[in-house]
Amino acid sequence: MYLLDIDISGLKLLRDFRLSLRDAQGQPRMWTVLIGENGLCKTSILQAIAMAASGYLRANQLADVPSLPDRRLTGRAMTIDAEFTFGANQHTQRKYPGIHPRPEFPPVIYSNLWLSLGHSVFDGKSDYGDHRESVNEPSLDPIEEARALNLPQWFVAGYGTTRLLPRPFASDKVEDPILSRLNSLFDRGRIIGTGFADLLEDSLEFAQALHQALVSSQLLPRTTNVELQGRGGTKTPSDLVAKHSFELKVGTETLKLPATWLSQGYQSTIAWIADIIGQMFWENGGPIPLSEMEGLILVDEIDLHLHPKWQLGLIPTLKRVFPKLQFVVTTHSPMILPGLSREEVVILGTDDKGNVIPQESSESPALLTGSEIYRTFFGIDRLHPSDLGKDLQRYSFLIADPLRSDEEDKEMHDISKRLAEAGVDPGWEPVPRIQEPPAGSEKPS
Repeated sequence: MYLLDIDISGLKLLRDFRLSLRDAQGQPRMWTVLIGENGLCKTSILQAIAMAASGYLRANQLADVPSLPDRRLTGRAMTIDAEFTFGANQHTQRKYPGIHPRPEFPPVIYSNLWLSLGHSVFDGKSDYGDHRESVNEPSLDPIEEARALNLPQWFVAGYGTTRLLPRPFASDKVEDPILSRLNSLFDRGRIIGTGFADLLEDSLEFAQALHQALVSSQLLPRTTNVELQGRGGTKTPSDLVAKHSFELKVGTETLKLPATWLSQGYQSTIAWIADIIGQMFWENGGPIPLSEMEGLILVDEIDLHLHPKWQLGLIPTLKRVFPKLQFVVTTHSPMILPGLSREEVVILGTDDKGNVIPQESSESPALLTGSEIYRTFFGIDRLHPSDLGKDLQRYSFLIADPLRSDEEDKEMHDISKRLAEAGVDPGWEPVPRIQEPPAGSEKPS
């Protein structure tokens, strides 16, 4: 599935909130990154998308529904309306419940969820947009039918901020794929991730795909190999832990480490990318090339636990590895943005009534310096976030100016005193002042 548009009303601070994910040609935009201060409903937007894509029955299973309505509103229902379509690559294999024969192009589906006043569970409905005349069963709800039948090529997955790898053979079974793929986004259940090596028939093909996504792409620095063994051959507890291992370059040595021994930065990235690949293999009944995977991926705080140098290359690498997956993600990091165009960044702010509104940037982050990104997208208009840093910058300017005025010279000494009280020694001595001769007098030769 690909998301085209979503309208959210009455959900927390989202009142008449509309977000379009269409490119200039009206097709699904493959990348959308939401940024904004804490409390501006970034996670709630991802969850609303997930609920609309999964259907109202599973939306009620995923969400804590009574916590969602806007407490400022009275006498108004909460609604989520979304418009989805599908990728063309898998169109001939995909089933569209209720449409016979198969349409020439992937159809559009409208998904509507609503929470009536005084109710604590969602009701909902979905239907086809541009193929209503081809529907043989007008009362059919295509999203609910697709989820009930676990139809392939209707893929959506979501990942929250708790992203750790499971120990081998500790993974949950995939009893309901749609819930398995979205539980993490709602803080329910665990990501299967590398645990798919224990569930899939051929763990070697899964390991090879993970190697391509993480190692060959250089997404994970210093990683040189992936080893994921399936069942069998375990004699001791240490054998069990080491069945899912990664090789890392450390100085001149290469160390083979169990996946669960890796840092949270490694684990948080491996977990959700391994889960996407494993879920795709599981749905497909076997391997599928990374470049051919289609679907909608929602990731909260995609920069989680990653060093800024890793963050810089994250999105360009994911664009290259998964060109047909649509990503909607959140971040608080400016280092994520240089890999994006202007249209791919949505800045969340508020109107004069406190409602969250989306805003487009007037500039492309790919063309800006670090300081300009801080100013344009995060509202930080000075390099030094502390007054002490600002003082040091001002002091370094004043001491180098031999023509500083009496007022500036006093300011310089005041700053020097503040720096000394803070235990800061700039290490520079002021250059001597040159007194300008009075007006009308001759300048010294």
